[in-house]
Amino acid sequence: MCGIVAVIGEGVAGGSAPLVTEMTRTLAHRGPDDSGTHLSGDVGLGSRRLSVIDVERGRQPIESADGRLRLVANGEIYNHRELRESLRARGHTFATGSDSEVILHLYEEYGDRCAEHLRGMYAFAIADGDRVLLARDPLGIKPLYHARLPTGELLFASEIKALLRAPGLDAGLDPQAFADTLVLGHPAGDHTYFRHIRSVPPGHTMTVSAAGPGTPLPFGGGEEAAAAPASFDEAVDLLIGRLRHAVRSHLVADVEVGLTLSGGLDSAVLATLMRRERGGPFRVYSVADSDGHPDLVQARGLAASMGLPHRVSVLDFDTYLETVPAYLWSAEAPIGLGGLPLYHLAGLIAHDLKVCLNGEGADELFGGYAEYLDRGTRARYVAAQLPKLRRLAALPSPRAREILDGLSGEHPFSGYLERVLADNMRDQLVRLHLEPLDKSSMAAGLEMRVPFMDDSLVRFVTSLPAAYKVDARFGFQKHLLRRAALRLCGGDGPLADSVLRRKIGAPSSGMRLRGRLERLCERSLPAGYREKHEFGFCFDSNLELLVFDLFTEIFVTGRGAYPHGLSLLDFVAERAGRPVASLVTADAG
Repeated sequence: MCGIVAVIGEGVAGGSAPLVTEMTRTLAHRGPDDSGTHLSGDVGLGSRRLSVIDVERGRQPIESADGRLRLVANGEIYNHRELRESLRARGHTFATGSDSEVILHLYEEYGDRCAEHLRGMYAFAIADGDRVLLARDPLGIKPLYHARLPTGELLFASEIKALLRAPGLDAGLDPQAFADTLVLGHPAGDHTYFRHIRSVPPGHTMTVSAAGPGTPLPFGGGEEAAAAPASFDEAVDLLIGRLRHAVRSHLVADVEVGLTLSGGLDSAVLATLMRRERGGPFRVYSVADSDGHPDLVQARGLAASMGLPHRVSVLDFDTYLETVPAYLWSAEAPIGLGGLPLYHLAGLIAHDLKVCLNGEGADELFGGYAEYLDRGTRARYVAAQLPKLRRLAALPSPRAREILDGLSGEHPFSGYLERVLADNMRDQLVRLHLEPLDKSSMAAGLEMRVPFMDDSLVRFVTSLPAAYKVDARFGFQKHLLRRAALRLCGGDGPLADSVLRRKIGAPSSGMRLRGRLERLCERSLPAGYREKHEFGFCFDSNLELLVFDLFTEIFVTGRGAYPHGLSLLDFVAERAGRPVASLVTADAG
């Protein structure tokens, strides 16, 4: 696990060493254990490493035996042991036990098709002379961004802030991304919030040389599709086997592995399977904004019943306020503050561990949102946003219109359900869940693994009928997963409690504090704050606009530099035109 950078352009090795070094340094939080760079001809590579597998020998960039190839990789390859044995049988010799080295040997064997053989979360760059192959995992768990300088150099990095270290790169915002965000809640396709920065699409490879970038190409691969289960009950049994395999593979590490425990179904299933796989206790972590939060009460009960050491963080308002600027810096997007508690918790976990499992993605995979039962949920949201879109004088992108088409009343409900399940496993999953989770955890140098996003598990669940996941007749969300969980626990015990109880939801862990901050902004910011702002009409509250302004301060004005000394209260006071002390008084009132 690490952060990677690549700079490609004519004669890069002769003059771009400072840029490669600075971009690599910017990602130090992703890899606090080690760093490395390589410059040769038209290519510069950089890596920051968090040592998880083969801690002593897995330094990057990794060089091929003949010195022709160099690799920098971010992520984990869960089938690296099987691949290693297969490659050894073909005559390959390994210098390390690192999972990343397997990628290099796969390239030697299969060329640009090497990613087809991988199972895991990853983004990597392989320099083959002056040509570079880049790849990103099929679900987009690991981010990879790119930009082109006016002077022609192509830049790639695990985070946007590393690209912004290049002085010649325009940090202007992308109007199309904001238009799509109004109707979808996130940018669509390869757009980011920055006009000149794009993301490598999930499940694609891309070749680059000094002459320019090639077109991103999708890759397939993986196991052959298994025969469809004969019944719902058989699907439940098969799911349990896939879940066990996913958890087992995600526990492979040369360091201790923990778990974030939210108190709900997803993390309770992971805790149960981890406990059986490990045959003993492991550390679990929870966060909430009050000691009596229902999710935290449930998490405590689960941990106690399983005999798991449980560390809890209860956020207070001062800590919440102090965390906002750093959270937005990690997110690289003007997103809501629902993920802030997990960002805070990641910092706590990183004091103990390097690797932690998390239940992200289960709602998208198994159908855990209200919109899966009520097709009007999203349609009403979009209808409310259309007047803002008209004022912005922008249209949704073709990709956004494609997604919106799935909400059309022209489709029968069964077709709508299939469509929304498929759509939510694409842009929404990546932009609102996987990328924020990666950045929140890696900001603390913590690798967060997501077993529900295991390649084999995802292929199996997405092949099943939508009715197995969401039973609209009885209003059951995540029906298949709940039945599997009940079968795992025999219908009794702490896991059953989590199955039968509807969790409030992870974002609720900071809901009370967010509400208090929202009231502070409404009371403190001047009348007409939104009306007088160029983009104020796009936001429904003063807090939402304040978050946008803070984002632009960090990334447009500050070009992604860490916001040392940037106080949220000072930021509010500056816009309110009165001192911080009066803001606190207003908040107390």
